[in-house]
Amino acid sequence: MSNTHATTAPAGVASPAGAAGAAGQGTGRGASGKLLLEVKDLAVSFGGIKAVAGLSFSVHEGEIVSVIGPNGAGKTSAFNCISGFYRPNEGSVVFDGESVTRKKPSHITKRGMARTFQNVRLFRDMTVLENVKTGMHSHLGQNVFDAMLHTPRYKRSEAQCTEDARGWLDFVGFRADDELLVTQLPYGEQRRVEIARALATQPKLLLLDEPGAGLNHNEKNELMELIRKIRDLGVSIVLIEHDMGLVMEISERVVVLNYGKEIADGTPAEVKTNPVVIAAYLGEEEDE
Repeated sequence: MSNTHATTAPAGVASPAGAAGAAGQGTGRGASGKLLLEVKDLAVSFGGIKAVAGLSFSVHEGEIVSVIGPNGAGKTSAFNCISGFYRPNEGSVVFDGESVTRKKPSHITKRGMARTFQNVRLFRDMTVLENVKTGMHSHLGQNVFDAMLHTPRYKRSEAQCTEDARGWLDFVGFRADDELLVTQLPYGEQRRVEIARALATQPKLLLLDEPGAGLNHNEKNELMELIRKIRDLGVSIVLIEHDMGLVMEISERVVVLNYGKEIADGTPAEVKTNPVVIAAYLGEEEDE
């Protein structure tokens, strides 16, 4: 994640859509870019409990948006609806001009949306390199016939896949042996591998669910640098995060949830001084 690591996508990987416009801008401010994600009146309930209740917000190309709120506010449930892991009871999700409401996660991933999870979800019986290569499945130039017979096309594809996977690991600042099982890695390195795997799908939009959880101060600073590098590839980012210092430093816009509803949407400065937000969320932490 430091400046000694790659700052561009691996050589064999096509840049995400929008990269030419967003890369190198630094300031982002994606509101002037193309509308990429529109969530409207989203609602999901479990056993009569409304986890998300009429949520609406949007994300533009090149934008870094944080979703915050107290525990139980519905943040992860909203992510699960957007990325296809939950089927919302009401509302719609439009991604890159297509309705993906109630679509399967695999379809949404192929469309260009990737995500990480609150608890790292890697294939525990696979190596680091194998985990990242799983993110490239939909982009491989081979078929079942090639894989069974190990045709020249299969061998070329596998060699390119390995090279690109190592490129993504370098991009995220991975520092260990990529032939290790992921269970042999410290937590911070596992986080990097999960982000590398998500980037290997070549997303236009990356959803990060509490990427700063469990990281120390230096690792959080490196995470902020990495998030900016990802945005400069042309990838829009939405993150759930409890670390308010990280949120206020990295975000261009902040959406605040409480009891499954949006109570504020604005710049970090606007949200930080919003009395409704202070009463519902920030003020509670100050009292503690």
